Amino acid sequence: MRSRIAGAEALAARLPALVLAAQRLAANAAPGRHGRRRAGAGEQFWQYRDVRDGDSPASIDWRRSARGERLYVREREWESVETLVIDVQDHAGMDFAGDAAQPTKRDRALLLALALAALALDGGERVALFGRTPAFGGPGALDRLAAGFMLAARSTPVAGRLALIGDFLAPPAAIAADLARQGAAGRGGVLVQVLDGAECDFPYRGRVLFERRGEAGEDIARAEDIAAAYRARLAAQRDAVIGLAEAARLVPLFHRTDAAPGPALAAIRAGLEPLS
Repeated sequence: MRSRIAGAEALAARLPALVLAAQRLAANAAPGRHGRRRAGAGEQFWQYRDVRDGDSPASIDWRRSARGERLYVREREWESVETLVIDVQDHAGMDFAGDAAQPTKRDRALLLALALAALALDGGERVALFGRTPAFGGPGALDRLAAGFMLAARSTPVAGRLALIGDFLAPPAAIAADLARQGAAGRGGVLVQVLDGAECDFPYRGRVLFERRGEAGEDIARAEDIAAAYRARLAAQRDAVIGLAEAARLVPLFHRTDAAPGPALAAIRAGLEPLS
C-alpha cells in the first residue's frame, strides 16, 4: 500500500508536464475529426443538392433556390458522438528505463495516451479510461482524464473503441485473458506495445545483475552469452502479441521509447480511423 501511494504521488508530480507535452504533441499532429462525412442529423452544413421526390417544402433552402431556376435542399453533416476507451498498463515493469536520458515506458505510454485523448476530444469524441473513469468530453476533459490515471481500477467499463498501451511482456495466456476481460473482440481498436530501447537491443556485455521489483536479482557473468536466446524470446513474445491482437480485432502497433512519439501517435490514429 505504501509503495502504491508513493507511486501515485510521483505520478501526480509528473502529470502536469505530461499533459502539456501531450497537448503540444497533439497540436503538431494536425487534429481532425474521425469518421466518414455523410448527410444526416447534425449541426454542421455539408452541401446543397437538388430537391427530390419526397422532400418536404420545409427542407428546401428558399434563399439559395432564389438565385436560380432550380430548387435546392440544404443538407447537414451526420454527426455521431464516438467514445474512445484508453487503457495504459499499470505494473512495476512499466517504470523501466535503460537510459536515464530516455523516458520510462510508463511516461511514454501516458504521453501517447494523453495526446491521443486530446486529439479525440478535439474531434468531438468522448474519452474514458478503462475501468477507471466514465467517458468525458468538452472543456476540462483532458485534465480529468489525466487525474484518472491515479485512480485504482474499479469502476464499470465504458463501451467504445479501445486503445491499449503497455509493454505486453506478460505470458501470452495472461494477455489473452486481459483482452477477453476488456471485451476487445467486440470493440475493435489498437494495441500498442511500448518497449525500452535496451529491452529491444540487449546491449549488455560482461557481468550484469538483472533485477525485477519484488524478485531476487539474477547475476549473469557474461551477458553476451545469453543475448541470442533473449532476442529470440523477445521476438517470440512480439509475434504472440501480434497474433493475440489480431485475433481480438485490434490493430497491433509497436513503439520504442528511444524513438520520437509523433510517428507512433500518427500510427495509432491511422489504426483507429477505419473503425470510427
